[in-house]
Formats: sequence, C-alpha cells, structure tokens
Amino acid sequence: MKIVKIVFFVVISLWFIGCGYKPTALYARKSLSGKTYVAVPIDINNAKNSVLIKDALVELLIGKFNVQITHDKTKANAFVYGKLKSVSQTQLQLDTQGYAKVYRETVTVEVKYYKLGESPKVITLSNYYDFTINQDSSVTQATKDEAIKIAINKALTDIFSKIAIHSV
Repeated sequence: MKIVKIVFFVVISLWFIGCGYKPTALYARKSLSGKTYVAVPIDINNAKNSVLIKDALVELLIGKFNVQITHDKTKANAFVYGKLKSVSQTQLQLDTQGYAKVYRETVTVEVKYYKLGESPKVITLSNYYDFTINQDSSVTQATKDEAIKIAINKALTDIFSKIAIHSV
C-alpha cells in the first residue's frame, strides 16, 4: 500500500512538472518582490479607514508576498498604492418592532501596484461584513469601525489571486 502511494505521488508530481504548472503564488510574488513602498492617501472624510487600509496592505504584503517594506521611495523597486473608494452600510434584517438588527458594511478598495520600469496595474476589490446588534441598542462608531476593518481585510485577501491573474 505504501508503494502505491509513493508511485501515485511521483506520477502526479511529474505530471504537474511536465505540463508546466506553476502555482499562482509564484506569479504574484514576482509582481511584488524586493523592497516595496506602500502608500495610502489619507481621505479627510475617512481618515481612520485609510489608516486601516494601509495597515492591512502592509500586513498582507509581509505575510503573503514576503516583501520587505521600505518607507523611502528612492530605495523601493515596487510600489503599492491603496485607496478607499467607498463604504456603505445597509440594513439586512428588522425585528418585530421594525428596528434594524442585522447590518452589512460594504467596502470597495482600489489598489494600484507596479515595479520599476513596468506599467501600473489597478485592481478594484470589494467585500462585505454582516453584523448584528443587541436588542435595545444602536450601531456605535466602534462597531461600525470594526465591521469596516473586517470588510477591508476580507476584500484585500482577494488581491493575491488578482495580482497573479494580472501577471500571467
């Protein structure tokens, strides 16, 4: 039985190698490698959320792309610019008295990235987060900020595959 597993693994490995298969991570990491400069313009109307985008981008780039972040534009060979395009909140469910109890926070983020000598590529990412509030309470700013933060993180998780698609 052990021999069958080894043979199966070898055949599958040779098939992937022989057909030219490369994981999407390889393409995505090629697009953003080396020292990377990250910038997010601060929107006066949405300053707190702009900071959330920058933090999420930096965390994602270090964690998934394994890049080195630099704060000096002159030392960077890759650039990533993020921008919060929109934030919206909708009511999804009402209780028996007509008060909203389930909300959806939807965000749209635009990310522009490029390496030196290459043309910039723009990706628009959107995602949402549903949350409930307790009976006899209202949506506080802290609850809304936390929902926006989670929605931004969910939207930015799609960036890995989108960059890989753009770089193929």
